[in-house]
Amino acid sequence: MAETYCGKRCTDCGQRETLNCPGCKDGPGRPVSGVCELAQCCRSKGHASCDTCDFRDGCGKVRSREQQPDYRRRKQEMERQQQEKIARRSLVLGKWLWVLFWLNIPGTVAGLMVNNYVAGLLPGMYWAGVLLSAACSVAYGLILLKLGAEETWYRTAGICGLVSTGVSALLLLVSGTGAVPAWSMLITLPMLVVSLVREYNEYTANAVVLADVDRVLSDRWTVLWKWAVACFAATLGGTLGVLIVPVLGLLVVMAGSIGTIVVSILKLIYLYRSAKTFREYE
Repeated sequence: MAETYCGKRCTDCGQRETLNCPGCKDGPGRPVSGVCELAQCCRSKGHASCDTCDFRDGCGKVRSREQQPDYRRRKQEMERQQQEKIARRSLVLGKWLWVLFWLNIPGTVAGLMVNNYVAGLLPGMYWAGVLLSAACSVAYGLILLKLGAEETWYRTAGICGLVSTGVSALLLLVSGTGAVPAWSMLITLPMLVVSLVREYNEYTANAVVLADVDRVLSDRWTVLWKWAVACFAATLGGTLGVLIVPVLGLLVVMAGSIGTIVVSILKLIYLYRSAKTFREYE
């Protein structure tokens, strides 16, 4: 039986030790971890060597067999550099995604404090909630800006978040003084769009940075964004639908609101798992 699939002699290979190659029939040619295209091709077609293949004479792989060691060496170097890049990013992402996870907790508490029902029972909680919400949102936006050095989607999310926070704080201050001025309604919808853009960029950034580490979790971030859009559309559409079919509109709004709560919970879970994944990768 031939020593190799392509007919080369292992003893004549000058890169065998560099590649730590035990031979293609025992090493790179294995179907799971092999990287030699010739060996993989022979195994997939059930050939003991290229000599028994009817397409040998016109095969480009056979003609380039002398370049296979160089190709494998370059591929190994690229994989090593990729792993180093992921390891470096994991130090940053593991730390700051963990902080973002914990920032969601006081942010949720602040949201309850500025709720109309809670504010009616405990008026003094309103302003404390406004300050806490603004502080958490600003911190969240600044951290996203910092993560922008690792992935540009984070930077856009951070900018949108800070803009949305500033306008929201202004609207809360205005509404807390009494009657809401008519002009505030003109900027409410654009700010909702800005918030939606922020969510899109943050979810996409999380999906991108996880693509080479945890593909399943990366895909879940993408799916979660689609659910977030669906819930936003349902809430907005239901609000407009109330003017036409009140009962149906209210049901749609309720469904959208429940969906938004579920998306928020899943976001918290995925954020925790993302931070944990990078922290473990370190």
